[in-house]
Amino acid sequence: MANVKIGSYASWSGKFVENLDAAKQLSRGDSGKVFMVDQGSAFTVNLPQVSTKIAGWSCEFIVKTADTNDVHIMAYGLTSSGGTTGDAETVILKEMATTDAGAATATSQDGVILKSGATVGDSISVFTDGTSWYCTSSVADAAHSDDIDA
Repeated sequence: MANVKIGSYASWSGKFVENLDAAKQLSRGDSGKVFMVDQGSAFTVNLPQVSTKIAGWSCEFIVKTADTNDVHIMAYGLTSSGGTTGDAETVILKEMATTDAGAATATSQDGVILKSGATVGDSISVFTDGTSWYCTSSVADAAHSDDIDA
């Protein structure tokens, strides 16, 4: 199945919903979308290139189909293993895990991961102020999301 928009109307808050089950390079036009993630295969999603021109850009990733594969959400120009090119070191992750009070904040990262073992409804919200990507994971357990830095 290819990544496809669900329905033809925005939600009450103006957000469009799109299935996500394969690699994708996000663009400025994807701001405000809710991506329903299918972990049936491992893939990487790249955020747009960070710039003050896109300050306010945001989206959300929600696990729709939980499975045994990691889904990487990476800064612009990076592979799932991270690196020093593109927008490396621009991701900040705040983990909000309901069963793990030890969840923490990680700064200067390359991306975030919806991990194998995530449950339906686990989510990561993404926002940029034009200089960094701010990600907040709302997951059932801290093991369901992670940060990555090469």
